[in-house]
Amino acid sequence: MNARLVTQVAFVTTLSLLGVSCTDTGLEPIPAPPPPELDNLVRIKGEFCSEPSADIIFPVKVLYIVDQSASLQCTDSMNRRFTALNNSVNNFLGSQPNGEVGFIGFSSWAREAPFSRDQGAIANFIDPAAGLGPATDYQGALATAIRIIEQDILAVGGPERARTRYIVNFVSDGVPEPRCNAGCEDTISDCSDGDDNDGDGRTDTTDPDCANITDNSLHPDNLYGVCNTTEEVPDDVYVDYTGICPEYNQPNQILQRVQQLLDLKDIYSVGDVQLNTVLLFSPQAVVEARCPGASMAFGYDKVQATATLQSMADRGNGTFRDINLTGTQDDFLNFEVTSITAEQTLTSLLAYNEHARVTSNGLMPDTDTDGIDDETEVQNQLERFDGDTDADLFGDLFETHWRTEGFDPGNNLAPALSCSDARDGDGDGLNDCEEDFMKTDPLQPDTDGDGILDWIELLKGTDPLADDSLGDLDFDGVLNGDEIRGGTNPLEPDSDVYLDSAITYDLNDLGVSDVDGEERHCYDFDVQRIPMVITPIPSNQGLNRILLYTSERPSRVAGVPGEIRVACFESFWNGGSIKDPASGVIDVSTENLDTIRATVDQTNLDLAACGFFPDGTVVNRALTEQLINTCMPRKIELNRRLYRREDLVDLLRQNFDGNNYPTIPERAYTLFVPIQNFDADQHCFRLWETELLVDFLEAAYDACGPCVEDLAADDGAAP
Repeated sequence: MNARLVTQVAFVTTLSLLGVSCTDTGLEPIPAPPPPELDNLVRIKGEFCSEPSADIIFPVKVLYIVDQSASLQCTDSMNRRFTALNNSVNNFLGSQPNGEVGFIGFSSWAREAPFSRDQGAIANFIDPAAGLGPATDYQGALATAIRIIEQDILAVGGPERARTRYIVNFVSDGVPEPRCNAGCEDTISDCSDGDDNDGDGRTDTTDPDCANITDNSLHPDNLYGVCNTTEEVPDDVYVDYTGICPEYNQPNQILQRVQQLLDLKDIYSVGDVQLNTVLLFSPQAVVEARCPGASMAFGYDKVQATATLQSMADRGNGTFRDINLTGTQDDFLNFEVTSITAEQTLTSLLAYNEHARVTSNGLMPDTDTDGIDDETEVQNQLERFDGDTDADLFGDLFETHWRTEGFDPGNNLAPALSCSDARDGDGDGLNDCEEDFMKTDPLQPDTDGDGILDWIELLKGTDPLADDSLGDLDFDGVLNGDEIRGGTNPLEPDSDVYLDSAITYDLNDLGVSDVDGEERHCYDFDVQRIPMVITPIPSNQGLNRILLYTSERPSRVAGVPGEIRVACFESFWNGGSIKDPASGVIDVSTENLDTIRATVDQTNLDLAACGFFPDGTVVNRALTEQLINTCMPRKIELNRRLYRREDLVDLLRQNFDGNNYPTIPERAYTLFVPIQNFDADQHCFRLWETELLVDFLEAAYDACGPCVEDLAADDGAAP
C-alpha cells in the first residue's frame, strides 16, 4: 500500500471513529473566526472663537490734488490752504505709520510728486512760493491722478494692493477751465468769418453750432483760445487734451474721470479708492478788495463750482466741504483715514493627523511625522524616527520632492544649497531655508491664502504659490481643497474613497457675542471620521497627534492675510477597537468640560466622606495620593487596560492642580494658539488623560470603603 493510500485510509478511519459518515456531499470547511472589528476613527467636537474684533492696520495713501490757478491769489490771499495742507500732512503721517502722501498741483499744467513719507520731497507743494498758473484744468488733474495711482498699484504686490486704501483730496476755488465744446466752429469769430471751420458743410449763421453764439454759458469756447486751436498742444499743458478742437472739462468728462479713478479698485482688487472735494471761497467783497475786477477777470461762479465739486464727491464715494477762508479753522483738509474695526470670522478648518499617510497601499504610519510613511522610508534607507535623515537641515520630504533639483535626503553632501538655520519663522512646517528655495513667504504659513498650510501643500502636491484649491488635479470630480480637508489624495482619482471615508466637518455659526469681556465670533465644530494608525513609537505605541488648523480673517476687509491658529489633540490606537479615548470622541465642548469639573468636584466630596479622612476634611491632591497609596493595588485596570499605580499618580500630578482641580480650559477656544507659537509638548491637549484620571478617582472612591474596613479590622486585631 502506498503512502498516499495509507493517508486516505487513516483519514476515513478517523472520520468513522468520530461518527462521521462519508457521503457524496462535499466536506464543509470550518469557517475562520471573523476578523476583529476595525475601529480606528476618532471624532473631535468643541467650540472655536475667533480673535476679538480689532482695528485692521492697512496701508493708506493720500493724494492731494491742489488747485494752483492764479485766481487763488485773490480767493486765498492769506495762503490758508497751505496752513491746512501742512496741518493735514503732519497729522496724517504722524498718526499713520503705514501712510504715504502724494501731490498734484494743477492749473494749465500738472506738477506731481509720487507717494512718499519723505516730507522733503513734497515741500515744494506746501510752499506758497511754488507759483501759480493760468486755468483750472480739472480733467487734466484727474487724468494725472489716475496715472499716478495706477502706477503705484502696479508697483506693489497683490496682498498689499488688496488692503491698500487710496484717498484723493481734490481742492479748488473755482470752475473747470478751459471748458470746451467739441468741434472747431464754436466761437464768435469763427461764426462770423464766412468759413466752414468745423468741416460740416455749413457756415456761420447756417450752422446750428453758432446758435446763441454770444452766450458764453452755452459757448465756453469764446473764453478760451485753446478750445479751437488747430496747433498741437504740448503734453505738459492740459495733459488730457487730445485731438483737434476736442470736448474738454465738460461735467460728463470730469465725472467719467472720477469713475475711472474708482474703477481702479475693481480692476486691480484694491482695498479702497475714495475722492473727497473741497471748495475754497471767500465772500465776493473780500475777493474784490484784494483783486479789483476779479469777478470779470476770473469768472467766479460759486454756484457752478459747488455743483461740480459736490457731484465729484458723490461719484467718488467721498465728502464735499465748502470752506469759507475768512474763518479760523485750519483742519479742513483732515479727512477720516483711521484703521477699520472689523469682526474676525472663521474662513477655514482643517484636520490633519501628523502620524497618518495616505498611500497606494492604504493608510500607513509616519512615526517621525516627516511626511513620508515608515514603509517607504525603510525601502529608501531613510530614518523612521528622524525627519532629517542626513542632518543637513532640509527635511526628508522636501529633499525627496526636489531630488531632481539637486537634493538627496540620504546624503548631506548633496543639498542644492546650504542651510545654517532650521528656524521656521511662520510655524507652517517648512523651515526658512526651504521656503527660500520654494519662493514661499517665510512669514506667512499660507502663502497663497487658500486656508492650507504651505507644508501641507508640499505634502499633498498642490501649489503653495497659487490658490488651486478650487481646481481638480486628478479629475475625479472632487476639488483639491476638499480632498486635502477630507484627508484623501488630490493627485489620485478616488472619488469613491472620498465619499466613503473622507473626514467630515460640521460647523454651527453661533454669531458674535461677549466672551470673557471681548467681542468674538464663535462656532461649534464637530470633525468626524479622522483616521488613526498604529505607530511604533517607543513608550508611546499607537500615538496619533491630530492638529486642527483654523484660518480667520477680518470680515469686509479685502487682502488681509489670514491668521492661522492650531489646536493639538492626542489619541491612541493599537489595532481593532483598542483606543484611547475608548469612546473615540474627544469632546472639548463647554458642556463636557463643565461636566468633567463637576464630576471631579463630586468625586472629591465623595472621597472626603468615604471614611478614610476625618470629618470635614477638604481633600486635596496630596491627601488623594495618600488614599491611593494606601488603598489601591500596584496595578490598576481601567478601561480594559492595566496601569501601574505610580504612572497614574504621575498623570494626576500633571493634569490636576494641588486642589485636585483638573487643569483644563474653561472653554475650548483657548486651546487654539497662533501657529507661530505652537509647541507640541506644551500645547497638545490630552482629554483622554483627564477622563482616565476621573475614572481613577472614582476607582479610588470604590476602593475606599473596603480599605477603611480592612484598616479598622487591622486596628482591632492589634494587641
